[in-house]
Amino acid sequence: MSIQRKTVISRSTKSKVLRHRGIATRGTESDSRYNAPALEKGLAILEIVSASPAPLKTEDIARAVGHSRGQIYRMLQVLESNGYIAREAESEGYIATNKLFTLGMRKAPIANLNNAAMPEMRKLADELALSVRLVVPSDDQIVFIAGVESTSSFGLSVPLGYHRPLILSASGRVLFAFQPPERQLTWLQQLRQTAPPDADIESFLADATKARRDGWLIRRSVTVEGVTDICAPIWDASSIGCAGNLIVPLIRIIGQNHRAEDVARATRAAADRITQALRPHIAPE
Repeated sequence: MSIQRKTVISRSTKSKVLRHRGIATRGTESDSRYNAPALEKGLAILEIVSASPAPLKTEDIARAVGHSRGQIYRMLQVLESNGYIAREAESEGYIATNKLFTLGMRKAPIANLNNAAMPEMRKLADELALSVRLVVPSDDQIVFIAGVESTSSFGLSVPLGYHRPLILSASGRVLFAFQPPERQLTWLQQLRQTAPPDADIESFLADATKARRDGWLIRRSVTVEGVTDICAPIWDASSIGCAGNLIVPLIRIIGQNHRAEDVARATRAAADRITQALRPHIAPE
């Protein structure tokens, strides 16, 4: 007996599709001159597939973007042949590849941030014998763009390009905390629209206030039992608010006696050195 699994499209993903449809259906004469339906359809498919935690079948994607299976079939073939999506063998559904992530990493601010961060991340990983990650915001998500593994026998590994809702992560709280008030207001409006039903916005804001006060955030991981996430902000040359943050997942290992506050101070010091390398004439907050 086979069990059919129903694919659920997240609230955040649905909002992206609605924005796509809004672009495609604006009725003014001026807007219609710039419509590119095929391109819009392709972008909508990429957003849907990349936002889904599970492979999506053709009918799932068609339903989400509001087109028939036949209308999107050729588009799926083109995206697959160009390496933006791939078919997952077991489920025959589509998943996003790392191609867009790789293209994004070539962007100058991200490349500069990555280049400045890696030496300090290696030093911090050596000092603490813990894993270190570099995280940046992307829309209403956080994205892991670089990492250095623990020098001990144990560590927490996260694949590059991994993303999760900003509102459900410690990193998201730090990224929000160190933005100017007008940007915080814009982010908060978006987060209220796309937050999962179980998101606690008041807790998110309280943690952001604490992070702003302390200069870092120490918070029990919401995804891995027994792990404490420790985050500190980084600014780059072009950013008004913080552009990213370092995150150290503190794992209790026999023989290590790390105090969370000591790890937080070391993480903030490394983050400040990265900031100083990126904007040497401006002192970090």
